[in-house]
Amino acid sequence: MEKILASFKEQRMVWSWATVIVLFLVFVAHAPVLPVALGGALAILVVSLRAASAGQPKPWQRQVIPRK
Repeated sequence: MEKILASFKEQRMVWSWATVIVLFLVFVAHAPVLPVALGGALAILVVSLRAASAGQPKPWQRQVIPRK
């Protein structure tokens, strides 16, 4: 959990742009609030989790130890 919160802090620019885009869509384009807000939250979550997993080996890159 601590790693996820640290990645959220690193993604401040994503938070601010997502907020600006959500506010623009809701107030200027008169888009429905709930889908736009959930889409913005989902985008932030995906970017943050992707940044948190950077540097870890991917499932297809795991080293396989041969059996003897």
